[in-house]
Amino acid sequence: MNDDRRNAAYAGEAADDEWRQLVFPADYRNPAPAKRYNLVVIGAGPGGLVTAIGAAGLGARVALVERHAMGGDCLNAGCVPSKALLAAARRRRDSGGAEPDFAAAFAWLRRVRAGIAHHDSVERYTEAGVDVFLGDARFADDETVAVGDARLRAKAVVIATGSRAAMPPIDGLADAAPLTNETFFDLREQPRRLAVLGAGAVGSELGQAMAWLGTEVHLFEAAERPVPAETPAAGRMLAGRLRADGVHCHFGTAVEAVRREHGEVVVRAGGTETRADAVLVALGRQPNVEGLDLEAAGVEYESRHGIRVDGRLRTTNHRIYAIGDVASARRYTSNADRQARTVIRNALFPGGGETDPRHVTRCVYTDPEIAHVGAEENDLADGSFDVYEVGWDELDRGRASGDTEGFARVLTEKGGDRILSATLVGSDAGEQIAALSVLVAGGKGLSALDPAVLAYPTRSEYLRRLADAYNRSRLTPTVSRLFRLWLTLTR
Repeated sequence: MNDDRRNAAYAGEAADDEWRQLVFPADYRNPAPAKRYNLVVIGAGPGGLVTAIGAAGLGARVALVERHAMGGDCLNAGCVPSKALLAAARRRRDSGGAEPDFAAAFAWLRRVRAGIAHHDSVERYTEAGVDVFLGDARFADDETVAVGDARLRAKAVVIATGSRAAMPPIDGLADAAPLTNETFFDLREQPRRLAVLGAGAVGSELGQAMAWLGTEVHLFEAAERPVPAETPAAGRMLAGRLRADGVHCHFGTAVEAVRREHGEVVVRAGGTETRADAVLVALGRQPNVEGLDLEAAGVEYESRHGIRVDGRLRTTNHRIYAIGDVASARRYTSNADRQARTVIRNALFPGGGETDPRHVTRCVYTDPEIAHVGAEENDLADGSFDVYEVGWDELDRGRASGDTEGFARVLTEKGGDRILSATLVGSDAGEQIAALSVLVAGGKGLSALDPAVLAYPTRSEYLRRLADAYNRSRLTPTVSRLFRLWLTLTR
């Protein structure tokens, strides 16, 4: 290891020490519990953190319980480190021949994670007036949460325990020391060859990043394309880019077995065997419901789908709520954040409200990015919508910058402009979809864009193109004849 890489590794280790002390300080002692809380929150991931600090800011007495690390999956083993790794790997890819540097990229993600960790730290939440308890939580009864010897009694409880990587029953997989997102970012040595099982968001993002860093990546997916939850055109476009980046794509191929042999991992799929140094499992998520003693609180759940909630996020015990991955099929930080804001109102005040899953925006941060908001296209009845599309190659900014790959696809109600679903594919799709997300949440349509004057030339001009396309659709033959008649008469 040369001096630069050694220094990067040391910097990463120091950042890791700082991060651990912030999210689960070894010297922390739980406080004495209050006699009664307005709210007890179980789980300090994005949903639980927003719930706890938001409720405390309104004057509620709040206890927050976390068994592993403040920040949950997003900060520690999900959104933050994965996006930092993608950014570092992309810089290497775009640096014009510079040798990929695994140590520097992983040191960067650890520094980024440590730098953000204070926002989710025990210190910040205690300073905000939240009683933070580190340890395993379980229900002693329908209004009491036990953490060790402490008993936390509350008017309402919010379960926000998140999810973890699912381990499917593939022959030999559990014995092959597989990586998941929870252990991947602890890598200290670069695997020369990496097998990735699953080409959803996690598998595609990490597989592409590792390919940019020089690892030989084999990506396995039972579907015929990556990110099968997205519109087919998006998956096909991503597949082409992955192959161009050197990823060996095994699509339409179910993994049959995995074994360790002579220090290697052997993946058998489609009747052939692929050898690698490590295997990463990215085949979905499983809700964290174990150990909570939900039965003692009268909370119904399923081990695969999680806790059952109604539109107001109440469980079968209406004193207890559940939000985020543990109770939703839409396992995104943005969804947990939105549900947290709703549950504060529902748990603490009269009235309350519901969340609409169609308002949740998601993004796959590959190159190209894939962003979506609204209903799933497959859930819409055939013929019940109109389609409007704009390619980035139609925009002057796209041509000028040479960034023409991708498109915007918007589905509106049949004969109208109200947006039902929108998908963007391109280098900045996650940013560009924001305006459409606002329109969807407000129940607005493409005509709401008419007053906007957008800067030229920018990629955001796709919004004007969509609005113009809708306006042209209103120019029926009858309307055209009336216009011509009027213009003839008023010359």
